[in-house]
Amino acid sequence: MTDAITVLIVDDMEDARWALSTFVRKVGFVPLQAETGRDALATLSTQRVDAVLLDVRMPDLSGHEVLEQIRKQHDTPVIMLTGYGDTQDAAASLRRGANDYVTKPYDHQLLERSLRRVLAKPVPWLEPESRSVPRVLMQPEEAETLACLIESMGVGTKAQRVIHAVKHVAPTDLTVLLHGETGTGKELVSRAIHDLSSQRAGPFIVLDCGAIPESLIESELFGHKKGAFTGAVESHPGVFDLAQGGTLFLDEISSLPLLMQTRLMRVVEAREFRRIGGTHTRRLTARIIAASNVSLVQMIQKKEFRSDFYYRLNEYPVVLPPLRERKEDIPDLVRHFLDIERREHRTSVTGISEEGLDLLQHQDWPGNVRELRNAIRHALVLNMDQNGMVTADAISQHFGLSPNTSGYPRDLGPTPTPQTSRSLCDASCPLHLNAFPQGPDGQVPFKDIIDAVRHSAERQILSRMLEQTNNNKALAARLLQIDYKTLCSKLKFHKILGKRDAPV
Repeated sequence: MTDAITVLIVDDMEDARWALSTFVRKVGFVPLQAETGRDALATLSTQRVDAVLLDVRMPDLSGHEVLEQIRKQHDTPVIMLTGYGDTQDAAASLRRGANDYVTKPYDHQLLERSLRRVLAKPVPWLEPESRSVPRVLMQPEEAETLACLIESMGVGTKAQRVIHAVKHVAPTDLTVLLHGETGTGKELVSRAIHDLSSQRAGPFIVLDCGAIPESLIESELFGHKKGAFTGAVESHPGVFDLAQGGTLFLDEISSLPLLMQTRLMRVVEAREFRRIGGTHTRRLTARIIAASNVSLVQMIQKKEFRSDFYYRLNEYPVVLPPLRERKEDIPDLVRHFLDIERREHRTSVTGISEEGLDLLQHQDWPGNVRELRNAIRHALVLNMDQNGMVTADAISQHFGLSPNTSGYPRDLGPTPTPQTSRSLCDASCPLHLNAFPQGPDGQVPFKDIIDAVRHSAERQILSRMLEQTNNNKALAARLLQIDYKTLCSKLKFHKILGKRDAPV
């Protein structure tokens, strides 16, 4: 057992420690447990620990306080366990020296990847050439890059997969192909890959392939020598020259003509190029990241994109999901954009009303994150209340609605019916006003009605979800996309008793 890899699990909840211990054993490591931050520090001082899974929220010392103590005394890698959607905790953890973070409910593949990454151990279920990533201590500037990426994208499950992909591919020299709609953050991700790579000291050059006339594309890419063609009165470096030692980001790669795809394919494969009119072949030392907002596979089927070029670019694909598929990130993104407005434009905004946020979450966002930021900027100009809150009226006006409109703009979908909602929530729950205390004029407190209906719905949903998962609380939390501790607290509040989690 002397060669066994030990992982210390620090969480004040017994069920959470038990579930994580089961997972750690399953992936081949030996779990140790600590109920409090002080217990964890004591274990680290007396036993060999190879990695720490550290919960942020604990009663005695917070996870961040424990992390600070670990960093002062040990070089043990630490993975922070943050609450679902808690972007601020995830970003703060990296800035304080954590090696990585994982949000609850846990995606087991991402958690295993994270553990093996900080331990520099191969991942058995990955392709052989990408099983292992060298263990490198994170520098402050790298932590800041990841923290900023988290704040700009959120930490929902789909956003977290993108961020983990960035961390995995950045230290390699693989060519990356980003797939995503307009406004999903392709340039943001490509810059993060550059900033986390070994070539971050070099330039980051962006070329929008769709913004250059076809007659100038070759010169923009390869450069030209003086006199190479009519009008070439002096030598001109292309983007391959400018990006040497750094990263070249080719945006809208789908806009390249087929002939230019052929020439560029040779550069990507042979890692060398020649200026127009030149005789000297230059070695390409820049990393290439390409991006497309349309399906290149469909373009290949239409004979509009070369399949061999696609496979050379697609060494490491990263798919950026549209905002409509990760609406759980909208609250954190809104807070992030409001913080930017406060810093950059010195606005007095303090936040956004619940009604305004609810309106934002009922959009389909064809322009994705870029459209969301524009909506926030526009709403700030339109209206804030006396407390500096962005109002629902301002959001309604941005989307062309009357402030008194009772319906939501766009993307509401079909009205829920008992048939569609019966899977989790009992639809046969009529609301009788006489069940609530009434005032002298027959008044019924609206807040009391809402609280009662919410509590009834919560209890029914939680009970049915536990039934569906055979009382597996970890799985129930993951399916409901809430924090495991939050689930346990709600079960306790509603006095719903369940058996211990089934093995994960």
